[in-house]
Amino acid sequence: MKINSTRVHFSDRGVTLTNTLDYPLYSLASERVRTAFRIAYSLLDKIAFLIDRYWKLGKIPAHISFKNVWMVEKKQRLLPQFAESNNWSLRGLYWLSKELFDDQLKQTTSADARELHAIRNALEHTYLRVSMGWAKPFTIGPSNASSFGIAIGSDELESKAIRVMQIARSALFHVSFAIRHEERRKLRDDSDEMVGSMPLYWFEDRWKRRDPN
Repeated sequence: MKINSTRVHFSDRGVTLTNTLDYPLYSLASERVRTAFRIAYSLLDKIAFLIDRYWKLGKIPAHISFKNVWMVEKKQRLLPQFAESNNWSLRGLYWLSKELFDDQLKQTTSADARELHAIRNALEHTYLRVSMGWAKPFTIGPSNASSFGIAIGSDELESKAIRVMQIARSALFHVSFAIRHEERRKLRDDSDEMVGSMPLYWFEDRWKRRDPN
């Protein structure tokens, strides 16, 4: 089912929902957009954990995020491993992290970083009300600090989800190139060390099914 499909999915047919006259959007298509946003954003934090493990940073796991993994613990100062690195892919990954917002590290290079952060927090912790795009100007008022969750139009949510997915896609490229650079450097510096190899096997389709046992 495509993101721009206008058909009603069979799983939505006959589902009883109360019409509250504020034109909320409850459908499989809407939930897929929400899920895509959440997964893409969480993928960035997974990359941060990979950076911490691969570069042996020894950071506190509960404090790691894609935004702060580069910094000295509880300080706005870049770790020396990164400040002195000539790994350009790693540097690119660091600058990519600046497109996100963090409560402690508020400096960002992206105009919508705070919005992406707010949407992610609403999806994970409070409530995100998605209204039909055309109805947004008539049903969604200004947000305030006392509001529970946030409200957003469906078209805006789709554009923000695509934005986060683009950041995550770029991060995957950068981190793979950065690790490749490091592995080549290690091989060059330790040219006398024996490096083994292993074959790669395809994952069979029969292993992808749910195993109730």
